[in-house]
Amino acid sequence: MRYLTILCIVISFVMPSVAQSAQPTQKQIVLNETGEAKVMPTSGSLSFSRIIVVLLKQDNGKEISPEQAKQVLAEEVKNLTGKLKKNLEFASGFTQEFNANASFSPYYNRIDSQNVIVGYQVRATYSITILDLKKAQDVTQAVLKSGVEDVSQLYTQVDEKARRVCEKEALTNAVNRGKERAAVMAELMDSELGAISTAVINSDMPTRMYMAKARLESDANMYEPQASTCNVRVELVFSVK
Repeated sequence: MRYLTILCIVISFVMPSVAQSAQPTQKQIVLNETGEAKVMPTSGSLSFSRIIVVLLKQDNGKEISPEQAKQVLAEEVKNLTGKLKKNLEFASGFTQEFNANASFSPYYNRIDSQNVIVGYQVRATYSITILDLKKAQDVTQAVLKSGVEDVSQLYTQVDEKARRVCEKEALTNAVNRGKERAAVMAELMDSELGAISTAVINSDMPTRMYMAKARLESDANMYEPQASTCNVRVELVFSVK
């Protein structure tokens, strides 16, 4: 009789777990979605430079020393920088980070199969950040009028605030697309689609910004900013009733 009582107690503990394991597993729909959004650049960086050469033997036949040549070059760079700053005064309200740099080096000429120093040269390089891209052409024209010969294309940038707005829009697009697909799948399962139970941004594919460069129109020297694309991938888990 004692053994029968113990057996009944054991069965009473085992039966609930067996009944629980027999319950049907909750249905879910798991989707991986990718969303994209566009954002226009918020600023651009423009670089420009000029190379100036001073020969040790002047056109009038007079020779100058290397020190004199370097002094002439330094004065030329000073004048060029001053002219640039003056011509860019109109853009002070929508530009920033005007940087100037100069590098000096000997200027060689090949004489009797040997490289001979015949003068010195300086490469003056400048860069400026443009906050109003619609006025990039005006800045370029002012730079060219200052005597600069080499102007780069405009490299556009997207600030942190605009990037986050783009990421949010891309994520919203991914979720909305996932809801549409999940609704179709739930209908095929003869079920009712529930809420999103889990949403995980794929850590193997972080948000990416494809930075698009502005295009320089060769005929009119016009900068046309192009939109950048942010891309977000997310895993969505929907409950199904």
